[in-house]
Amino acid sequence: MDEKLVAACQMFLVPATILFAALAVATREALKTLLCIIGVVVSTAWLYRLYRWTGLSDADRHTAFALAYIFFAAAFIAAVVHFRLWYLEWRGRGWAGFLDSLR
Repeated sequence: MDEKLVAACQMFLVPATILFAALAVATREALKTLLCIIGVVVSTAWLYRLYRWTGLSDADRHTAFALAYIFFAAAFIAAVVHFRLWYLEWRGRGWAGFLDSLR
């Protein structure tokens, strides 16, 4: 595998992994939702970088995209699930319920 590609993948893989570890220990749905949204942003930046990369072999390109898409899909699905759970915490209670769910 290309050494520059390995370094680039590590540059995004490490923060994405740290975000998922933080998600595991987060206690509030609002924080979990925020961490998932940050994970989507990091994974999107990773995918953008891979799309702009030229001169990769097919094997390297497919491997890098597989890693990036796995993290993107996991972060996106988790963001939707945690937003739904967070919404259920403050649904029907108006702004006071929303602000209370952020504490």
